[in-house]
Amino acid sequence: MSRKAEIVAELARSRAAIVRGSSAVREEFNVVARLQRSVKSRPFAWLGGAAAIGYFLAGPKTRTKTVTKVVREKGPGPAKVETKKQHGFWDILFSLIKLCFPLVRPALSAYAARRIGDFADKLGK
Repeated sequence: MSRKAEIVAELARSRAAIVRGSSAVREEFNVVARLQRSVKSRPFAWLGGAAAIGYFLAGPKTRTKTVTKVVREKGPGPAKVETKKQHGFWDILFSLIKLCFPLVRPALSAYAARRIGDFADKLGK
């Protein structure tokens, strides 16, 4: 090979190396694509992490509400104090059901329509 051919081959290899290096740098700094790949590969980990962060940002509920009521009977004597703790579990459960119902409604409607259709077919036969 001549000296000119060697230089041209060296330039071609250098250009290819520069293209590979620049595409690697471009890929390394493409944060959106990396996040999308990460979420697609591990969706439950991302959802669990998001739920944990939301729980910590909202603050864990450490106290339950207590309703205090002072009851005075007629006549002399000390007043009685009645306390009642409100159950937060049932409130949360009811709220979750209320939140999820619009999402589940189409499936429930389809199920009910299928069951009514089966029942109507049995009556018609």
